Amino acid sequence: MTTIKQSKLHNRNNARDETPKCYRVATIVSCIVVILIINRNFLGNQNTQAAEHYSRKEKQNKTPPSSSQIMFTYPPPPPSSNSSPVVIIPPSLAKSLDAILVLGGGVPSDPTTPPPFAQTRCRAAGDIVTSLLRENDDVEVPAIVCLSAGTAHLPQLLSPDGLPVWESTASAGYILKNYPEIGEKGGRVLVESTSYDTISNAFFARTGFTDVMGWRRLLIVTNEFHMDRTAAIFDWIFNAPSSSTTTTTSHNDGASDYELYYLSCDNDGMSPEALRARRAHEAKGARNVRERLSREYPTLRSVFEFLTTKHDFYAADKLVERGEAGVKEGGEDTGESEALKASYGKTG
Repeated sequence: MTTIKQSKLHNRNNARDETPKCYRVATIVSCIVVILIINRNFLGNQNTQAAEHYSRKEKQNKTPPSSSQIMFTYPPPPPSSNSSPVVIIPPSLAKSLDAILVLGGGVPSDPTTPPPFAQTRCRAAGDIVTSLLRENDDVEVPAIVCLSAGTAHLPQLLSPDGLPVWESTASAGYILKNYPEIGEKGGRVLVESTSYDTISNAFFARTGFTDVMGWRRLLIVTNEFHMDRTAAIFDWIFNAPSSSTTTTTSHNDGASDYELYYLSCDNDGMSPEALRARRAHEAKGARNVRERLSREYPTLRSVFEFLTTKHDFYAADKLVERGEAGVKEGGEDTGESEALKASYGKTG
């Protein structure tokens, strides 16, 4: 659009247009204003586009497409006017959610303080649920499920009695501490304490919570640096049939019933060095998921076999080896880089 307008102005000058100068100046100014408005609307409008995409699908009464196509950001872009409320996700979507899955983000410093970037994930979930409660005390709000026992890259925080303080415990503690009305008004904040990486986040969230509870419309919350691999993994796990004898089109199997939405949070508190190391790690992992793992393990049963026979944190022989070695790293990556460890919450 800019190129066309510039070309027309150029032609007018060559033709020695006799239009009064003030009119020509006004025309140029108007063009600039239009361009600035278009650019302003284009930048930071991911939430608007996602909301419109969701609205179209809702009006058509169709199941949304591949869930990674509908993604929102947090904090959201500022409202168009001071009187307009800040909208994280469309209110109709928020009211229809069954659960919000908040991924663990690294080693906490105490039972109510996850790393800063994980706190942002918690605030996103807390803001959505409290906005619903403030609108109507009697509304049924989505459950918040905090995921992750810990990370394979760092030792866990221990309580005074020597027991682990799960990452999910710290996330839940942060939400309950900073959003007390969720507990006071009947909201649910739940803790998953089995997973140690993103694949097991998805697997145990589905097999331990959503399949059991019949929750089908889910919002998955993590940071921008983690989002691409997260979407690849959750799309894989939540679309997987239970076994090779079932298909994703089988209603009873449950996989085809899932509607996943994603909320990408700012990378708060992450140093540039840690962010670079983590993004490189995440890109490698996302490629591995899309090109190898999702193809080799297309069913929940095969994912279970992968976890229990090949994963360092779930296979019996690997757990024994890890225990005997004492210092052997497990999980998806060895994580020996200090910058990478910092992206999992290591301080000092």
